[in-house]
Amino acid sequence: MSQIELKSVDYCYSLGEGRSIKALKNLSFSIEKGQFVTLAGMNGSGKSTLAKLLNGLFLPSLGEVLIDGVSTKDENSTFEIRRKAGMVFQNPDNQMVATIIEDDVAFGPENIGLPREEIIERVDYALKAVDMDEFRTRTASKLSGGQKQRVAIAGVLAIRPEILILDEATSMLDPKGRREVMGIAKKLNEQGITVINITHNMEEAVLSDRIIVLRKGRIAIDAPPKDAFASGLIEACGLSLPPVLQLAENLKKDGFEFDNQILFEDELAEGVCRQLN
Repeated sequence: MSQIELKSVDYCYSLGEGRSIKALKNLSFSIEKGQFVTLAGMNGSGKSTLAKLLNGLFLPSLGEVLIDGVSTKDENSTFEIRRKAGMVFQNPDNQMVATIIEDDVAFGPENIGLPREEIIERVDYALKAVDMDEFRTRTASKLSGGQKQRVAIAGVLAIRPEILILDEATSMLDPKGRREVMGIAKKLNEQGITVINITHNMEEAVLSDRIIVLRKGRIAIDAPPKDAFASGLIEACGLSLPPVLQLAENLKKDGFEFDNQILFEDELAEGVCRQLN
């Protein structure tokens, strides 16, 4: 059984007076436990709407979203689904509820009534997992954007999710902050947490096992990164190739040849050095 499964899912936004607009159209796909999946697309493609469907913040207008076989429409399972599928949003300031970092991370466990000893243990685990333990007694106002987003991830981890959904979680960060957050996401994935990264930044997408690209509410691409970038469809969906791929394409025009699709800087450097020797 897949950890996440969508069956013929539509989602419509009401515009009032009996009018609506369909944001997602007949989506069907599944995600296995432990995968790192990029959900990409231009603004208006439906990717953030899809993110909110995955942990029950939105319910499908048609079809079903299943988490471990349980429908998000099952009102008796709403809490358990949201515990399993934790979400980190775009602006970390909107997710913080306490002034002191460790108090903020403890907020979730406290609200589900865990005993004090377990709350302390979970806060310790979560802060160490995102490399923020040394900042635990500081105030959020003194942190960088990337550090705040790592604290937001810690707040989700304290609930012990099995799925981490990053909804444009790096879009407000500088390059250093993006690298910090994606490094944490990759580390958590290696520990067995399923990661779903919603983004239009294709430099992040190369880190994933699989890229799903939405275009006008439908799936345009569903493939591993090497296949997705080789298809030529990324640009057709209005997305840009990662800088490394753009450089590789320019080098090809100057006579360089590469055996495989280039995704990372070290692959490009190795290929160039081999041909210069």
